[in-house]
Amino acid sequence: MSNGITIKDAILQLEDIRKSTVISYMASQNALVGPEDAGMLVDTIEMILPAARKFERLDLFLHSPGGFLDSAYKIIRICKEYSNEFNVIVPLAAKSAATVICLGANEIVMTVFAELGPIDPIIQHPYKPDVRVPARSIKDFFAFLNSTETEKILVDPQFKTQMSSLLDPYLIGSYQTALNSSKQIAEKLLKENALKSKPTQVDEAVKKLTEFYYSHSYVIDRNEAREIGLNVINAESTPNLDHAIRQLLGIYQQFMMQNNILKLIGNRELNRNIQAVIAPQNVNPARPVNLIF
Repeated sequence: MSNGITIKDAILQLEDIRKSTVISYMASQNALVGPEDAGMLVDTIEMILPAARKFERLDLFLHSPGGFLDSAYKIIRICKEYSNEFNVIVPLAAKSAATVICLGANEIVMTVFAELGPIDPIIQHPYKPDVRVPARSIKDFFAFLNSTETEKILVDPQFKTQMSSLLDPYLIGSYQTALNSSKQIAEKLLKENALKSKPTQVDEAVKKLTEFYYSHSYVIDRNEAREIGLNVINAESTPNLDHAIRQLLGIYQQFMMQNNILKLIGNRELNRNIQAVIAPQNVNPARPVNLIF
């Protein structure tokens, strides 16, 4: 609750302005889009689903640092299954895999400080659950070892060979597959949605989202998102919409912080969430994960 306004009150205000049904997906910085989201999302949607089994207009209120590409794609398909029109509202950030979710939307509503990001899929090691590596980082590592840049900082050739041999074979084999998958999904979604009537622009948009930006954290603001070809709506272009979005974001952030919540998927009636697990104080802190094996 914030200034006497409940989450339900804030969602109802937003729904009234947008003439839509709002489903929220809020995640903290270390909570990834993952396979556990599908069941939570379906339960949340079906709780308020009309008799026709379709929402006329469904808005996903989305704040996420990203995560697994396949899980993001499944979220899109679930939302489209239950709606005639699917849109995304980005109050603050929808990065990487969350940007993929935005590509599946009819329109993307963004505040002035909202941002998308390059599509940089995460690779999950099959038998080392703590190892999650951005595919781009593996590609960049090989590019660095084989570039002339290493000569400028005097990297010993034997050291380069040792570093290459220490990389986990699974990760080496998976990074190109993950990058190719991200391009395939981005292309499919752009053809279905934002660039449906502009097929000649699809290849350039895919390249921009998957290859052009060097940094995983690069900020794609709403103007740059439009340049890429996405259908972006400024939140302040509709009366009271920007205020309603900021209000709901603030309430959610306060609620999650006070209750130690990592991830929340909710509607106007209920918010399902995953809480952080707090280790006892007498337990030794976890050792940092070394991503080079």
